[in-house]
Amino acid sequence: MRRPRLSGARRNRAPELLLGALFGWILLWALTNPLGTAPDEPSHYAKVVAAGHGHILGAAVPFAEIQALRAFNEDSLRQVRNAYRSFLVPADLRVTTNPPCTALHRDASATCLRRPAVVPNGRINSIVGAYPPWLYIPEGILTRAGWSVQSGYILARLGSALISVGLLGAGLWLLLSGQPPDGTRPGERRADRIRNQRPVLLAGFAVAVTPMVLFLSSQAGTSGAEVTGAIASIAAVLRLSRAEQPTARMWLVAGAVLTTTALSRPLAPLWVAFAITIGIGRIGGRAVLGRVRAAGPPGAAAVAVTVTGLAATVLWTQSLSLRTPVLWGRLGHGLAVAVDLAPESARQAVGVFGWQSVPIPSAVYWLWGLLAAGLFLAAFAVGGWRDRALLAGSLAMVVATYELLAAAVFIQNGFGMQGRYILPALVMLPLLSVEVLAGRLPARLSGQSAAVATGVIAMTAVSQFFAWAANSRRYAVGVDGPLWFVSGSAWSPPGGWLVWLVLACLPVTMTLAAARSSAAVRIGRPYSPGAHRYAATDPATDPATDPATEPATDETDETDETENRTTRPTPSGNPGGMLHWDNSA
Repeated sequence: MRRPRLSGARRNRAPELLLGALFGWILLWALTNPLGTAPDEPSHYAKVVAAGHGHILGAAVPFAEIQALRAFNEDSLRQVRNAYRSFLVPADLRVTTNPPCTALHRDASATCLRRPAVVPNGRINSIVGAYPPWLYIPEGILTRAGWSVQSGYILARLGSALISVGLLGAGLWLLLSGQPPDGTRPGERRADRIRNQRPVLLAGFAVAVTPMVLFLSSQAGTSGAEVTGAIASIAAVLRLSRAEQPTARMWLVAGAVLTTTALSRPLAPLWVAFAITIGIGRIGGRAVLGRVRAAGPPGAAAVAVTVTGLAATVLWTQSLSLRTPVLWGRLGHGLAVAVDLAPESARQAVGVFGWQSVPIPSAVYWLWGLLAAGLFLAAFAVGGWRDRALLAGSLAMVVATYELLAAAVFIQNGFGMQGRYILPALVMLPLLSVEVLAGRLPARLSGQSAAVATGVIAMTAVSQFFAWAANSRRYAVGVDGPLWFVSGSAWSPPGGWLVWLVLACLPVTMTLAAARSSAAVRIGRPYSPGAHRYAATDPATDPATDPATEPATDETDETDETENRTTRPTPSGNPGGMLHWDNSA
C-alpha cells in the first residue's frame, strides 16, 4: 500500500528561481546592450527581418561587389563569397549591416552610437545570409510588429531570448525529471541521496550557462539557440541514459530539443552528434538501441524528428556550398596557431563581449574556470572506470574538435578562432561532471556536496552581475573610465543606468534564492502528530528498512515503500516530475 504524500510540505522552487534568473539576465542584456554590438548582429538582424517577411533564400551577391567592400582578405573571401546573400527588408526596418562604430575598437567612444544610422537603398547584404533559416523565421515573425529599426532589433532579440530560455527550461526539466542517477549505497537512504543530488545538478547547470551564453542568447540571430540547445541536448541525452525508463513526454521533449538545436546553425549537427556520442559512451550502443525500442512510438518519434532536423541543416548548408575546401598544406600551421589561441578562446567562452573587444574582470575568468575544473576533477575522482573513461574521452573530443575547427576552418578562412565557436561543446562538460557526481559521490560526502553546490550557484550569481556591469561600463564611460559609470555616461539605455543597475539586482537575488532553496530541501519532515509514521528514519535503526525484518514483497512495492516513507510527488499536480523533485520544510 502506498503511503500518502505529506501535505503541508512546501514545494521547492530552486529550479524555477534559477531559470527565472537566467531569463532575467537575458532580457537585461537584450535591453541594455547597444544595437548591433554583438558579433555580426547587423547581418543577423537583416536575415531575421527578411525571414519574418517571407524572404528566406535571398539572392547571391556578385563576387565583384564583395571584393569592392575591401573588408576581406583572400582567405576570408573563400568563405564569405558563398555566405553573403542579399535580402529585401521593409524600409522602416532597414539599416546598414556594416559593423557599428565601436566594433573591434575597445577604446572607441560610445558617443558615436548616438549618430543617425545609415539607411541603405534597396536590398541589404548579409554575411550570414546562407545560414540555415529555420530559427530565423520565428524571430522574424515578431519583427513584423516593429515600426522602426530600434523596435525591430528589440523584437528580434526578444525572439532569440524566448527560444534560448525555452531550450534552457527544457534542458533543466529533463536534467531534474524523474529520479536522478542512482548511486545509493548499502546503509544509505535513497531519499537522502535524492535530496543531496539535486543541488549538485543545479550547480552544474549554473556553471554551464556562462555569461557568454547569456550574451549570445540576448542578441538577434541563432547563436544563442545553438549554445543553449547544446546545454539542453546534453541534458536530454543524460536523462535518457539513466536507469529509470523515460516517460513518453521526456522522449518527445528530448526529440524537440535535439531537433531545435540541429536547426540552429551550420555547425549545430556536430553538437547534437557530440551529445549523442556521450550518451552512447554512458550506457553503450546496444543499451541505447534497446532503450529506443522499449520506448515505442515516443522513442521512434524522437529519433525521427532529430534525424529530420540534422538532415535539414546539412542539406541546406551543402546546397549553398557554405563549406569551404580544406587547405591541407596549411593544416599543420593552423594546429600550432590554435594552441597559441587556446587561452584567449577559453576566456572568450566565459565572456568577451562586443565584437570580441569587451573583456570582463580577470577574477571572473579565474573563478569560472576553477568552478568548471573543480566539478570535472571531482567527478573524475569519485567516478568508476567507465565514468573516468567517458570524462577523459569527452574532454579529448572537445580539444580535438577545437583544434580541427580552428586549423581546418576558421584560421584558414582568415577570421581566427573564437571561443564562441567551441562553446557548445564546452558547456556539455559541467553537466556530464555533475551527472557523474550525483550518482557516485560517497554517502559520507553527499551532505557536504550539497552545501558546496549551493555555494557554487551563489558564486555564479555574483559573477554574472560583474560580467554584465563590465559590458555596461564599456559603453557608458569606456573600458578605462571610472568604475561608477552611472553618472556622466556617454551612452545609456532608455531610463538611464541607475534604473537598470537596480533591475540587475533582481536576477542576482533570484539566483541566491535558488541556491538557498536548493540547500533547504528536507525530506519527510512530520507535519502533524501522526505524521511521524512517514518521516525519514535511519536505516540502521529502523526495522522497517531492515531487509531481514521486512516482509517479502515484489520489487516495485519495495521501491514504492522506500520512496513514500519520505515524500512522493503528486502525479496530478506535476506530470512527469517537471522541475519538482521533492518537498522542503
